Amino acid sequence: MINPMGCRWCGIDQRPHFQRWRKPVGWHKWEQPTLPQIKERMLARRAGRKP
Repeated sequence: MINPMGCRWCGIDQRPHFQRWRKPVGWHKWEQPTLPQIKERMLARRAGRKP
């Protein structure tokens, strides 16, 4: 499950991120996710929980 505060482009946490490659953006450093991304990730995490 992606951390809601993971990288905007790949979802990896800030500390272990360093530089990563992702197809649409290429090599990138960690970048803060947008507010809509955070909300979407939080809702996905909540939906994935078992009651």
